[in-house]
Amino acid sequence: MEKIMIAVGVDIGTTQTKAVAFNEQAEEVATAYFHYPLIQEIQGMAEQDQELIVHAVYTVINEVIQQLPAQTIQFISFSTAMHSLILLDKNKKPLTRMFTWADTRAVNEAEKLKATEKGRVIYERTGTPIHPMTPLIKINWLKNEFPDLFEQAVYFVGIKDYLFYELFAELVSDYSTASGTGYFDIHRFQWSEPILEELGIQEEQLPRVAPATTQFTKLTEQARTRFHFDQEIPFILGGADGPLSNLGLGAFGETTAALTVGTSGALRFISNRPKLHPTMETFCYVLDQTHWVIGGATSNGAGIFDWAVHTLMQDVVQRAKEQGEDPYQAVLSEIAFVPPGANGLIFQPYLLGERAPLWDAEAFGSFIGLQRWHTEKDMMRAVLEGVCFNLKRILRGICPPDQVIELRATGGFAQSVLFRQIMADVLGQPIRFPKVKEASALGAVILGWQSQGRIETLGEASAYIELAQQVAVQKKASRIYNKIYPLFVSTQQELSRYSQLFAELREDLSIEMIDEEGES
Repeated sequence: MEKIMIAVGVDIGTTQTKAVAFNEQAEEVATAYFHYPLIQEIQGMAEQDQELIVHAVYTVINEVIQQLPAQTIQFISFSTAMHSLILLDKNKKPLTRMFTWADTRAVNEAEKLKATEKGRVIYERTGTPIHPMTPLIKINWLKNEFPDLFEQAVYFVGIKDYLFYELFAELVSDYSTASGTGYFDIHRFQWSEPILEELGIQEEQLPRVAPATTQFTKLTEQARTRFHFDQEIPFILGGADGPLSNLGLGAFGETTAALTVGTSGALRFISNRPKLHPTMETFCYVLDQTHWVIGGATSNGAGIFDWAVHTLMQDVVQRAKEQGEDPYQAVLSEIAFVPPGANGLIFQPYLLGERAPLWDAEAFGSFIGLQRWHTEKDMMRAVLEGVCFNLKRILRGICPPDQVIELRATGGFAQSVLFRQIMADVLGQPIRFPKVKEASALGAVILGWQSQGRIETLGEASAYIELAQQVAVQKKASRIYNKIYPLFVSTQQELSRYSQLFAELREDLSIEMIDEEGES
């Protein structure tokens, strides 16, 4: 009997690593997950234990291969969350835990650079907006705030670079992941010497950069002992999770955009040339040597819905738990009959600061138009709509209104009929949901197929993506949202003038509380 050929995509995320096995029809046949905590000991911190992530990679690969004992594994390919940073000493041993994209302690460094000509030049070379998420800004922060640590550092790497050193004794990064650092030239596919000179580091302190399709086979002895397979399996370098999600959804080309809404969210499309925003609102990351991914990522996705559920609807949540029901579905059922527009209430969803379209780590959330007759159900509806309005603003930022004719989506929001419908109505476009759930892992596998010659071009992979369902636009609701959207944008622009003042107020109040506790 002919053996089924299987490819494994490994997706290293902020709070979990997953391995997903796909057959040659791009169908998921086995999965394994490993969750880990985000370390947040002080305000703004968002770190990870890189050794735990390496352990997670070994674990999920072993588990998923054990589920397929009679199959032949063609290759293992990688997708990785962007913007991670680890400082290593001269022996390539970590001096720090891994700083994730969500760590905002370098906010002051970002603000100082963002409005300058130097900041604009960096954006034009790298396609990466000036924000504390990036290794560029974090290195500047470490250099200024922790000079002794900076002096000890010999290498500056991300989690994939660190992992591949563990597996193959080489620090190496793919073009896609490198383009999220803030010091990779997306036009020349190399580290940017002028930016490195400003940072005070040299190219030798960074990983070698290579195409996403680069293959590795010679595992270190240590790695070989930790894997539970005998066959020699090629490892594919792979890419960054956002660009690979587009591939996995079949969103290839400028007329099809990918929408991802999990804890955070993003909208992206693939272009055959780099495209930069005149006011630096969107990113332009490398996919491969002939394709770039244009888009915007929001920090405030379905995680804001989670906050609202447990803050505004505690009685519904408690009752659902007592009755053995899903509290999220119970809340959604409660607000299903609140009309579009939440009875005149708008929610600005920036509880976590914001990346696109604001690039303001000090941005704050607010309810606008709140009246005494509004209920918690109106507020919950406004929260969902606010998340969707923000994504519409990102969509309008990355392309003209008539460019994208199809949206393909994935993420946790897809599990909610109400959330999906509000999204389609606010964006004013039908949304198609591919059958695949793990789009970034499939994107990594598609790169592996290209590496091994099964496909010649990445665009060919769209033929393998099976669509499960489509959500149509409700015209009446869409008209209402079109009327509200300009007000959502204008009120946000007005409130943004006060971001820094509120940040200073929070800091002042925090200091006063500490002083009072000391006196007592």
